[in-house]
Formats: sequence, C-alpha cells, structure tokens
Amino acid sequence: MRRGKFKHYLAFALLLAVLCAGTALAKEGDYILKERKVYRVNNGRETLLEDEEVQWAGTDGTDEGLWAWILVDPELSEEMKGSEGGIYFFRGEEAEPAGFLPMEGAGISVVEISPSGEKLLVSRGAEAKRYVDLYIINTANRSFEKNVSFVSAGRFFWVDPHRFVFNSVDESKGPRMKDWKYRGNEAWWCSVALYDTLEESLSIFGEATATETRNFTVTVLDDETETLEIWEHFVKEKPDWEDERKVEDRDFRIPIPAAG
Repeated sequence: MRRGKFKHYLAFALLLAVLCAGTALAKEGDYILKERKVYRVNNGRETLLEDEEVQWAGTDGTDEGLWAWILVDPELSEEMKGSEGGIYFFRGEEAEPAGFLPMEGAGISVVEISPSGEKLLVSRGAEAKRYVDLYIINTANRSFEKNVSFVSAGRFFWVDPHRFVFNSVDESKGPRMKDWKYRGNEAWWCSVALYDTLEESLSIFGEATATETRNFTVTVLDDETETLEIWEHFVKEKPDWEDERKVEDRDFRIPIPAAG
C-alpha cells in the first residue's frame, strides 16, 4: 500500500474508532442532555423530545456542582414509551449520566437536591397528601439510598445542607372532611416540621402545629430574612371544615431556627 493511501486509511480508521466509542456510551433507549434539551437514542440516532423538560440545580458539595434530572414516565409520555419509569440524573456542565432512581408515577414527582449535593428529597403521590422521601446520594457508584420517609402535603425546602422543612400530615387522624378529595392541604391535619438529617430528629414548629380548628402549611422560604412564610387555614368550630365557605386563612412568618 502506498504511503499516502495508508495515511488516509489510518485517519479514517481513527475517526471511525472515535465515532464508535462515542455511540457506545449511549445505548438504545438512553436519554441524553444537550444544551438543556432532552434527547433519546432511537435506532442509533439522538432524537429530540420536544415535550420533555429538564430540571436543574446548582450545589456546592462536589467538583461538578451542577445537577440535572428528567422525570421519565412512560404512562404519561408517548415519547418515553418503552422506558423504565423513574428519575434520570446528570452532573456537570457536560451533563454526564449520574444515576437512575426507579419510581412509578415519576412524572408527578417533585425533586429537591440538598445545597451540598449529598442528599435528595423526592415528593411522590397523586393527591394533596403525598410522601416525601429522603435519599443519600452515593456519587461514586451513582446510587441513591432511601433513608427515611414522611407523609406530607404541599411544598418542602432545604434550609441548609442537612435540614429541611415540610408539612407533616398526621395520618392517624384521617381527613378533616368527607369530601377531602376535592379539597387542598386543609383536608389534612398539617403541621410545619423540620427534619435534621445529621441528628435524625424531627421537630414541629409550635407556632404552626395543627389543632381541631387550625391547619398549617409552609409556602415560602425567604433566604434574605431567614424566615418561613406559613399559611394557616382555620374555622370557628370543628364541624365547619365541611363547609368550605366557613374556612378562613391568613399568612405569617416565623424565623428559621439555628442549627444545633
């Protein structure tokens, strides 16, 4: 073989090897993020999923502090048919795959990564009363270990790398009214709670503890004032919960307690 042809052949072989290595990283059915858009590998090609959204969060606990995830739910999306339902995670500016958390009903889940990037909260469920699960992230083997779970309602927030607030539902008391399926968070005995992942301790805010005539949910975390905005629903008498017109509400703020 002449030297010129050999050089062309070698260059082509190297290019082919690079292309093969690149495609080997993404298997059929895999999801890929590019420029904050979702693609799926179909028939060896990367197909843009126009109806799917990427969620992002910045953290400071890893060298690749940027996290991203997509909620894959083949029951809700034709573009995701044939996939295993769950949450697909990615890390860094290049959005490298960072693990998969299998989950039914992932399409209606809510995800919050801790500020350190070491822990994960997932709210799941189709009603006002849901479940919030705490996972410990193992970035080395790209796995998620479930740590604890609570019955909850409404929003939840990380207040620092190790503590989060949420609306704790006292499930033992049941719903407040007969038509609870058509009502919101006020249908349940809700109190604002804080969980410390280091101490593994749960505390209820005294100013926001449910009673027979009062219900509380946290709605906003204000970093500047270091306060929580609380929404209170209340009635004059316990039977008044059945009549939505008799339920009143107000909002107020309480300080975030110092750690330790």
